[in-house]
Parts: sequence; C-alpha cells; structure tokens
Amino acid sequence: MTLFLHIFWTSVIPILALVVVGFILDKKFNLDLRSLSKLNFFILLPAYVFRSLYTAHLNHESIEIAIAAFVILCSNGIMAWGASKFMGYDQRKTQIIKNATMFNNGGNIGIAIATFVFSNMPYIVDGQTPYLDIGIVAVIGTFIIQTIFCNTLGFYQAGSGLLTRHDALQLVFHMPVLYVAPLALLLRLIPYDLTTFVLWSPVNIFASAFVGMAMITLGVQISRTPYNFFKKDVMVATTLRLIGGPLLSAFVMFLFIIGYGPVHPVAAQAIIITYSVPSAVNTALIAFEMRNNPELATQIVMATTVLSAITLPLAIMFAYYVYPIL
Repeated sequence: MTLFLHIFWTSVIPILALVVVGFILDKKFNLDLRSLSKLNFFILLPAYVFRSLYTAHLNHESIEIAIAAFVILCSNGIMAWGASKFMGYDQRKTQIIKNATMFNNGGNIGIAIATFVFSNMPYIVDGQTPYLDIGIVAVIGTFIIQTIFCNTLGFYQAGSGLLTRHDALQLVFHMPVLYVAPLALLLRLIPYDLTTFVLWSPVNIFASAFVGMAMITLGVQISRTPYNFFKKDVMVATTLRLIGGPLLSAFVMFLFIIGYGPVHPVAAQAIIITYSVPSAVNTALIAFEMRNNPELATQIVMATTVLSAITLPLAIMFAYYVYPIL
C-alpha cells in the first residue's frame, strides 16, 4: 500500500496536475495546438534529449543494456502488431497501437520510480544503497533507446498509411532529434565540458521546459478529445503496455542472458520496471502532428498513466521475484 500511494502521489498526481493546467487553459483561451506541437518537437524536445544524453552517467554496461532494451523494444512492436492483426485494425490504427506499446514514459516516471525502489528495502545494505547506481544506469540506457527511436521510428510508424515510404522517411530526416541524439553522444568524447559553455544555459532552460510543456500540450489535446478511456481499443493498448510490457521484457531478458551473457539482477529488474511504465506522452503528440488517430493516442496515454498506479507496484514485485538479488 505504501508503494502504491508513493507511485500515485509522486508520479501520477504531478502529471495529472500539469495536464489539468493545459485542459483549463485551452477551455479559456482556445490555444493553438499546432504551434504547441511545433514548439515541443523542434525546440524543447531536442534540447531535452541533448541535455539528457550529454549528462547521463554511462559506463561499459550501458551498451549491453541498450542492446537488451532495443531487442525488447522490437519485441513489443511485434506483440502490438500481432494483437492489432488479431483485432482487425487497419494500418493507421495499428501504427498508433504499436507506438503506444513500444514507447514509454521511462525518462520521467521510470527514473523516479527506480530511484525510489533501489534506495529502499530490500536494497539497503548496512545503511547504504549499493544497487541504486546500477538501477539508474539501466533505466538511462533504456531511456536512450526509447528517446532515439520514439522520435524517429515513432514518426515513421505514425505516418504509415498516410504518407508514402519516401515521404515518411523525409519527415523523419527533418526531425531535429535524429541529429541531436548522436551529436550529444559524440560530444561526450571531446575533452571539453559543454556545461561550462555560454550556450549551455539556454539549452538547459529549454530542456527544463519540455516536460511541463508536453504535459500542458497533452491537456490541450484532452480538452478536445471525447472522454471514453475504457473503450475496447484503448484497453487493448493499455493491456499491452502495462501488462504485456513487463511480462515480455522479463522473457526477453531471460533469452538475452542465455544468448548474450549474464546481466546484473538489479539491471534486469530496472529494465522490466522501465517497460512497465505508461505510454510516452510523445506518442500522443506525434499522433496529432501526423493527424493519425490523435484521440485514440491521447486516451491511451491518459489510461496508461492513471492505471499504472495499480500495475506498477505489481510489476516491481514481479521483477524482484523473477530476478532476485543473489
């Protein structure tokens, strides 16, 4: 019950509060949703990704974690594709279900949850938290894969059925994140601390504004979306994200360990936890930008966010018992 209340109070309530702000603002001022979308994707998100990747604490294990996260990401896409075919969805709806299943809110909720989990019992040893860094590194490695592919592959998938393959690829290559992510990783190699550079300050300011602005934009979308979070299509995607996600990630990690090599149990737990958090807010923003079922994508984000308060504690316990600390 303590874990449930903590997740709901520290992760769900703040998100809902920001969404409510956007909802109220739109009802009062009728905000320009297209302009908010452009602001998010072309200024705030690139700054957020650049700062996150440049300042992330990475080590040699991050490569293994990133590989595992990529395999799980692809597996989630296959799972969502199979479920969509079973449900008889057309190509456009299938791509929205795939985005909602593959891409999660690990950058915000995942890191916060991992910090709480791995700094409390049973992970405390002699008053210290020796597993916290391992868990955070695993979450960040997963976040890197999620961020890069959500804002590239996510756009391509959302455009499938609407654009030709050439036009969809052209759209992806016009997204700044495609270039910002590798640039941030490359700049880590030079012997100069960019955080001391004069332009770091505006980058930092824009990056700090992204989460709040993305949530407000989501609130604007919700104000124009019919309220029916519990319709069948939304529940299919919600089940895939919140239940299928952790189960599939645990199975893939088992195969990964057999085929690739041993992974620290805490890292495996952290990856499972990260793949059990709600759908990424960006999946709803991408759906609006591409004009592909934005109402469905928005409802999925909200449904997974609210219901994760129930499923996340179960996923955390599941991860602990599947990959116990030896």
